[in-house]
Amino acid sequence: MNKSKVVLLFSGGIDSTVLYYWLNDANFDVFPIHINYGQTTYLGEINAIKELILDLGEFIRPPFFIEVPGLRQIGSGTLVGEFVSDNYSIDKWNKDEFFPNRNMIFISIAASYAFKIGVHRIAIGVVGENTYSDTRSSFINSITTTLSESLADFEIIVPFVDHNRKLVLDESIRLNVPIEKTFSCNCLGDRHCLLCNSCLDRQHALEWLGKQNAF
Repeated sequence: MNKSKVVLLFSGGIDSTVLYYWLNDANFDVFPIHINYGQTTYLGEINAIKELILDLGEFIRPPFFIEVPGLRQIGSGTLVGEFVSDNYSIDKWNKDEFFPNRNMIFISIAASYAFKIGVHRIAIGVVGENTYSDTRSSFINSITTTLSESLADFEIIVPFVDHNRKLVLDESIRLNVPIEKTFSCNCLGDRHCLLCNSCLDRQHALEWLGKQNAF
């Protein structure tokens, strides 16, 4: 029986990594892609992906790396090195970490790649508890409709949307995901800053699971 094919947006962070394992467990044929858009966290993401791919095994497809580093020229926030010195609150971190239209850009790139290789499913690890507008089910529904008009009909697989992060952690336990090998910082590339919301979420997850940080 042929597996259903899906293009996965894979950053090496907790959410996309747990989704990778979830898709494999659901018997999908996963085509992972990583997008270099000039983010400051690129090195950490790549190092995490290398570690995770070794853990996933030799029968897993290697990621397809897409290079569009010039996107940082139209981006803003900590992911392109723009920091606010008086940033001490969660709300400010959410605002300062936001890269405008990132998920719309990523899904559009993934759809173009999927169309080229004849795949009509895309997966992205958005989690419903996030405060960003481009991680909500309403956004996913809208861009699905847009893609049907602009390119083709796609199914966007988002099992964690509209759920809190506990579902992601529960799935990481069920699937034995080594989340200590992930990289989820929105500021630095050589280490976790332990200040941004992504770092704090990851640290809380590691503590809750009783795991040690590998990076």
